[in-house]
Parts: sequence; C-alpha cells; structure tokens
Amino acid sequence: MAFIEFAFLHPGANERFLEAARAHGLTASWHEDAIGTGATIVRVQEEGLTPEIEDELEALALELDEEGQSWADAIGGDVRLSAVGIVVHLADGTQSLARVDPDMVRRILTVLSPEELGQFVAKIADAVENPDDSPICKAFHEG
Repeated sequence: MAFIEFAFLHPGANERFLEAARAHGLTASWHEDAIGTGATIVRVQEEGLTPEIEDELEALALELDEEGQSWADAIGGDVRLSAVGIVVHLADGTQSLARVDPDMVRRILTVLSPEELGQFVAKIADAVENPDDSPICKAFHEG
C-alpha cells in the first residue's frame, strides 16, 4: 500500500499531525527515524488522501516545523532544526523524502505557495527521471 511520510524533530508534533490525519479518516502511524536523527516519522497511507487533504497536511507540517524551531530557540544553546522533508513523487508511484535546510524552505515559501513549490519539485523529479538535453528555448517554445 502506498503512503507518504513526514518528519518531525520536536516533541509532540507527531501526535498533533497524527490527530489531523486521522480526523480526515486516514490511516497513520509513526516511528523513530532509523538513521538516528532523533526525528519522528509519521507515515500516512494514501488511501483516501485527496490533493486538498495532502495540501492541508503539508501546510500543517510546515507550521509544526516553525513551532519546532521556536521550541529549539526557547531551550537555548545552538540547537537548530537541521532538516525539513519534502516528499518527491516519482513516476513509478513511489516517493522519496528529500531532507532540505528549513531556512531555505522558509525563504522559498516567502515567494512561492506550498502548491507552487510542489509543482517545482515535480518538474525537477520529472527532469531527473526523463533526461532531456534539447536546447531550453526549444522546450520553452513548444510548451
């Protein structure tokens, strides 16, 4: 069964996210990150997941990330959240979680909506899966 995953780095975020996913009737579970980052990974099955619900969950994940950074700042020291996960949907139906610097994502989201960022990531994934070395002006004028 297909699923999407979200990574959370501060306490309590996974419970809030699970609650939101389950409120939409989705099946969701969580586990600790296997590579030892201290993150909690929430896995949501795609059955019943509409694009609207996915957008809502992605917006919640970004909100929880911002709250997590506030939490990290409040406990002091040099604690910084080290990654945000962006789900990349591949042509074969699988997904990959790209870990990205949270500050970079925040800057990008000042000019792009989460939907536009998703479209941008999808274009890059498509270009990687379907290489095209034709001149950019040819591709631009054709479509």
